Amino acid sequence: MWKEEENGTARVNESRFAEAKSTGAGTVAVGCPFCLTMMNDASKADGGNIQVKDVAEIVAERMK
Repeated sequence: MWKEEENGTARVNESRFAEAKSTGAGTVAVGCPFCLTMMNDASKADGGNIQVKDVAEIVAERMK
């Protein structure tokens, strides 16, 4: 989980978040703790209008 970023033109989390945001979804679902952290950071940097949840959270919400 702890890996230094490699040089590039943009941060990976911001690039991935922009791809997810371009779909028009209101929630981004992820399946690993690293992705959850990356997407949450990118969402906050973008204004926090898109929710980021672990797949397990979504399943648990639907079971209520």
